[in-house]
Amino acid sequence: MVIVESAGFSDVGKKRSSNEDCIFIDDEEGLYLVADGMGGHQAGEVASALVVRSIRDFLESSQSVEGDALPRGHLSGKAHRLLEGIEWSNRVVYQTASEHDHYRGMGSTVAAVYFSEDTLIAANVGDSPIYLVRNGVISLLSVPHTLQADLPPEAQAAFMGNILTRAVGPKNEVEPDICELSCFKGDQLVICSDGLSTKVTPQEISAIAAAQPPADACRTLVQLANDRGGEDNISAVVVRVTGVRRPHGSVIGKWLNWIKRRITSIGIRSN
Repeated sequence: MVIVESAGFSDVGKKRSSNEDCIFIDDEEGLYLVADGMGGHQAGEVASALVVRSIRDFLESSQSVEGDALPRGHLSGKAHRLLEGIEWSNRVVYQTASEHDHYRGMGSTVAAVYFSEDTLIAANVGDSPIYLVRNGVISLLSVPHTLQADLPPEAQAAFMGNILTRAVGPKNEVEPDICELSCFKGDQLVICSDGLSTKVTPQEISAIAAAQPPADACRTLVQLANDRGGEDNISAVVVRVTGVRRPHGSVIGKWLNWIKRRITSIGIRSN
């Protein structure tokens, strides 16, 4: 069981008239989402809201039916459900756009963190990043789906970072990227929209998340992005792991118990 404290904050920024970002936080279910919509006539707002709502509803309904699903391939049951939830959200957005001309072509990014018993699952479509801060080191868990990221360095140009190669909704199928790794006390996850990540460096994100409680860190990060221009909507979700209660039979749990026993035995012999 993973115990966390979390917060999220979303701001319209200084240049936009509406906020096309949508965030979701649920400590009880261990689910955290950031979606950044795109499309004219407020279609971006509709797309991001649909993504968040459909993933949330899918996971709630599938969990009640399946309980703790068995692992499939290299993914745990929860990781597999998250993938299915994102794929379901793609069908919802695509169908809605197909039925309404003023929503045609709309889409959204999505960055999701989902906690299992003692692991964290990170999945994404688009360029909204998911950062893990562990022992003072920040790592990018998500995979940027941009033209710039898809090309070799010699062919890249700055403007290509704004061109998405994958999004939720524009096509009838979507391929999320996903990873699952063991979770430890002290881990921090920062999920944000590109309105933040293009203005604040990973090192700054790491330092702020480490120095402040999640709610304060979110507001500081958003304010910093605004201070540096705020041309886009800005969203941040910060999750801090305050404890991990591992299942008795887990590999990590057995390893940690062995270390504790070893330390104890060494201490007894040294007296």
